[in-house]
Amino acid sequence: MNPSLQDAIKEAFALAPSTVVILNTIEIRQQGVQDPIYLVQARKGITATDENGVDHDYEPVGFQFSLPPSNEEGFQSLNVAIDNISRRVTNFVTTAMSEAEPVKMVYRPYVSTDLTVPQMNPPLVLFLKDVKITSVQVTGRATFMDVVNKKFPSQLYTRERFPSLG
Repeated sequence: MNPSLQDAIKEAFALAPSTVVILNTIEIRQQGVQDPIYLVQARKGITATDENGVDHDYEPVGFQFSLPPSNEEGFQSLNVAIDNISRRVTNFVTTAMSEAEPVKMVYRPYVSTDLTVPQMNPPLVLFLKDVKITSVQVTGRATFMDVVNKKFPSQLYTRERFPSLG
């Protein structure tokens, strides 16, 4: 099981008590461009505290996702589909596509009996890619940065920049 999951959610997954509901939330943000959107996979909105002790109001919306599997290349992604009823997500994504700043998606699960702390710490932070908008839903893929295939070192060490290399 994922070591970043807290004991309360591990217990809820294992025992599935009818009095404890797992509340999946996502935050969609584009730093410095537009205000983040907070969504909860539920019928009613919630106010929950994030890992930094900040309260957020999560809007109720239908969405589906599958947590990222690992593959041999180390590349992981989460497929997400968000209902497009209020067009709030569509408006966010449309604005985001015209900007160079990447869109981050933060996944935080909560248990209904404790909204004071997310049950995954640190939360799962991914980057939204391959977004498609239809009249029914907004779909996309959220990925980790591809650090496996990134050049290392990322700086090119030349004699001009570093004369002591000799």
